[in-house]
Amino acid sequence: MDTPRLSRIQHGRPSRFCLAFALGFALVAGGCSAPGGVKQAMGKSMEAFGLKKPAAPDPNAEYSVPLRLYAGENLNAGAEKKSLALVVRIYQLKDIQRFEQAPFEAFLDEKREKEALGGDLIEVNEILMTPGQRHEVQQKMPGAASHLGVVALFRSPATSRWRFSFDGRKAVKDGITIGLHACAMTAADTAALTTVLSSAANSLSSTNCAKPGR
Repeated sequence: MDTPRLSRIQHGRPSRFCLAFALGFALVAGGCSAPGGVKQAMGKSMEAFGLKKPAAPDPNAEYSVPLRLYAGENLNAGAEKKSLALVVRIYQLKDIQRFEQAPFEAFLDEKREKEALGGDLIEVNEILMTPGQRHEVQQKMPGAASHLGVVALFRSPATSRWRFSFDGRKAVKDGITIGLHACAMTAADTAALTTVLSSAANSLSSTNCAKPGR
């Protein structure tokens, strides 16, 4: 007489499809009856379990960049001991080539500035910083703006340290932190920085203030 064999039931992990289906069913049973609610919930569930790719971000959508400007007590002092207020301009740009090539003097005159930046310029905002001041803002950026530019109009600007440009979308998560000093800027968050520098962006060790009358 044959001894009956006991079948071993294997409890495997549920498939992604089963999990997504079960979650979707639970959402429906729970009363997710608002227009589009069930469809939206199911879509998110499928994305979570890898059954559906998330929608690509809209390249034309507005976005925000956390912008932090910190002025030192020696703000705009140049080679002198007396600090002064400083005009800082924030640019929304379609491209940075013209912005990076424009001379310092072009930013001192509105007409020359527009001629230098041409169609790359979307909008510019001006901020007056005083010694020791902190300015933090969520900088709104239109979808067409790929980059954010910052120009500090120092009275004796250090070479290549009065202008910074940043990849706007790369700066969305961690934001942009800029230090404003006697004649130069520093940047604490360099992942989004697109300006090419000869020294570390967060250091002033190799910067020299221009001589008066530059």
